Amino acid sequence: MAGFVEVSMRDVRRLAKHLGMTAPEFEKKHLVSRRAGRRRIKSYDETCQFLGEDRRCTVYDARPTHCRGYVCWDQPDRTVYEFASMAVLPLRKLRRLERLERQEASRRSARS
Repeated sequence: MAGFVEVSMRDVRRLAKHLGMTAPEFEKKHLVSRRAGRRRIKSYDETCQFLGEDRRCTVYDARPTHCRGYVCWDQPDRTVYEFASMAVLPLRKLRRLERLERQEASRRSARS
């Protein structure tokens, strides 16, 4: 579920209330697509607009039903954040970060 985030009208109303706006205002500002009756607040290859700098959901109490079924927010799971980072980082920088992570893991295992 690290891809699209769809929202129902109930989700839209809940999120709008949480953010202190009307449902139409929320839709205008936060929907990234609306096709065939499906509303999305997150595209497949983008970081969620409600993911804070601290990697936490900024609308957690009002999060969409789609997100409520995914337990990444209260688990030691970096999958969503790392996927989103991969999608927005330039490939050269991403490869450099991966190389540094492998080197660090190698150093840690050598010390053990």
